[in-house]
Amino acid sequence: MKRVGRLPAAVALGSLFNPVNSSMIAVALADIEAEFGVGLAAVTWLAAGFYLVGILVPPVMGTLADRLGPRLVFCAGLVMMAVTGVLAALAPSYPVLVAVRLLQAFGSCATMPAGMAIIQAAMPGEDGRPPPRVIATISMVLTASAAAGPVLSGFLVSLWGWRAIFLVNVPLAAIAYVVAMRWLPKVRVDGRRRALLPRLRFGLLTTCGQYALVNVVFYLAFFAVPLWAQRSAGVPAHVAGLLVLPMAGLAIVMTPVAVALAARAGMRTVLVVSAALLLGGSCVMLVAGHIGLVLVAAALLGVASAFSQFGLNSLVFVHADRRDTGVAVGVFQASRYVGAAAASSVLGVLFERTGMGGTGWTMAVVSGFVLVAGVFLPVRRPALSAIGGDRSDP
Repeated sequence: MKRVGRLPAAVALGSLFNPVNSSMIAVALADIEAEFGVGLAAVTWLAAGFYLVGILVPPVMGTLADRLGPRLVFCAGLVMMAVTGVLAALAPSYPVLVAVRLLQAFGSCATMPAGMAIIQAAMPGEDGRPPPRVIATISMVLTASAAAGPVLSGFLVSLWGWRAIFLVNVPLAAIAYVVAMRWLPKVRVDGRRRALLPRLRFGLLTTCGQYALVNVVFYLAFFAVPLWAQRSAGVPAHVAGLLVLPMAGLAIVMTPVAVALAARAGMRTVLVVSAALLLGGSCVMLVAGHIGLVLVAAALLGVASAFSQFGLNSLVFVHADRRDTGVAVGVFQASRYVGAAAASSVLGVLFERTGMGGTGWTMAVVSGFVLVAGVFLPVRRPALSAIGGDRSDP
């Protein structure tokens, strides 16, 4: 029983580096811009560059995990997080900081595909999925860490400056590495000759597309709310970060509710309810002129985050070939940053010209597409005869 709890905990601890570092930069952008004098358009490359790596690298890391062993890839990613944390904190110029930030993204992309490959091998469950409670645990950590990133960043920037958001990765990575070495089992890889690029099923690709759209909405909120708070509402960095705290808190609290709803009403219901909440939070953002309404929008988005993260994470294992779990999770992780990169790319222009209102309209339109897609998204593994058999299934 202890191992059952330790394995998801070790994977969750190692996997949080990617989402928390992707969102933690939001509150620090203003201070980095001021120190290096590079302008808002240039400084957003610290976010956009991270997301670009997040699109390209996770499938590669997943493939390496499937071929070389997921435990090795997982631990290598943690080592890179510690090294880049030190280098970023010591960066003497903006170009050096951008280069190290890209390396940081590279390391953070290794742990999630490798960790989920270990879980799939060690804890296989029904319909191709690990036990729902395990997926729920990982989902809570990923969603909460992404939403908590601006909160943590706000306090770190206020107390010790922007360099602290990179340096904090060093002790966290050291702890995660020790835990991984003690609690993660070695997984035997399939030694048979395999194609360099595995075939990805239609259900998996549509799940990843839905996840990309969901993250367009979430990351627009992650970045727009702190920027609005500091520029329009005149609040300090640590208070600006706290405005997205409802996303983190409710993502944790509501994930068990999503698990219960899936068991009672099915995964389709989870996806549709998630999309409806996403649309509701986006509509509130349209009229958010003071902090109270921003908190309401953040709360709705937090509940939506809990539901969508659990639901879509579960579907990855439904539609993936078990031999290629690492690359499937890598593609899924990459889709997060397709959405995040789209959000960060348009935010600079969108927010400068239209403020929170234009951002809210964009979020609402994308949420509408998510709602429609949630009605038609495949939620069950296709019949073996329809896919030509699945040699990985028992």
